[in-house]
Amino acid sequence: MKKLVLLFFIILPVFGISSNKKSKQQWYKGNTHCHSTISDGDSAPFKVVKAYHDHGYNFLLLTDHNFLVDIDTIQKPQNLRDDFLMIPGEEVTDKKSVHTTAFNISKYVPFYNDQNKATNHQERIKEIRAALKAPSNLSKTDLLQIHVDGIIEAGGIPFLNHPNFSEGLQVSDILPVTNLHHIELYNGHPGVANWGKEGHISVEAKWDELLSNGAKIYGVAADDMHDLNTGVPKDAGLFRGWTMVKSNSLTPEAIHESITSGNFYSTNSVTLKTCTINAKKCKIKVDKATTQTEISKSFGVPRIDKTGEIGYTIEFIGNNGTVLSKTNDTKASYTPKNGDKYVRARITYCTKTDKGFEKLFAWTQPVFIN
Repeated sequence: MKKLVLLFFIILPVFGISSNKKSKQQWYKGNTHCHSTISDGDSAPFKVVKAYHDHGYNFLLLTDHNFLVDIDTIQKPQNLRDDFLMIPGEEVTDKKSVHTTAFNISKYVPFYNDQNKATNHQERIKEIRAALKAPSNLSKTDLLQIHVDGIIEAGGIPFLNHPNFSEGLQVSDILPVTNLHHIELYNGHPGVANWGKEGHISVEAKWDELLSNGAKIYGVAADDMHDLNTGVPKDAGLFRGWTMVKSNSLTPEAIHESITSGNFYSTNSVTLKTCTINAKKCKIKVDKATTQTEISKSFGVPRIDKTGEIGYTIEFIGNNGTVLSKTNDTKASYTPKNGDKYVRARITYCTKTDKGFEKLFAWTQPVFIN
């Protein structure tokens, strides 16, 4: 019984072999949001880990709902690569659609009114469900602040997950929260309305509104995988969104530092060769070959519009979502101006199909000018 409790609530050392800390910075591909049979995924943790490992990912978080999985107990893939790393994580899941990724935590993070007393897995599931059904007068802002405070206290980074899922969160719910600097901009789950729905603008538009109101917040892309399959639109499958993190080593500490500082970009297929976003110069160059490879082997959910421009488009975006510069090419640059509050880039790859103009993206992090 006691060992079972340890399995779910205590973290042991991560597995994976670190690269040379003195090496030149390079890009590492990772997924920060997926589930296993510990909560509501359809596959055992070792199968989930093997799938991402075998697909060439460099780091992965298992983020089961209100469970911290002891990643040291997960069966490792055969021929484990030395450039693959597990990072401890949890999806802190609460009432009112408030879900938060706890990135690189050292201990379990409770949700609101979580008793956390059960010592049997099935009893723990019942305990969680009962707590989530209990009435609460707390606002979404209050619940999110509880998550953020708990994650930081556990040494982690909080990501607000899928703000357009279910009843969702509005910008007014998010803005008052302190110490929240990451939002899930793109989520591969088919039930998440990334591009907007009735009562909710797109998540990207919410991001711009937060940035324009002074929030320092970075955009993350992730799978939110529940179903261990690919290419099935109705399922929450694999390889739909990920982050590309620039770091001088593949260690939890180095990846943590890069995520904290915004040294990454997010994508659902488009891959970059050059991604320089700073107050002096912003430069983007698409890696066309890798992008086409990712499109062929990944399953990013495209945005489908009635209009579009076929090929690549690079846009530099500023305050209130204003397009500061637009280039129909695989490379572009922009020099920030004194009046620019922030600058970020959105890179679009567009094709025309019988469904309409299908668009896949990469999003850089903003640089704050003033």
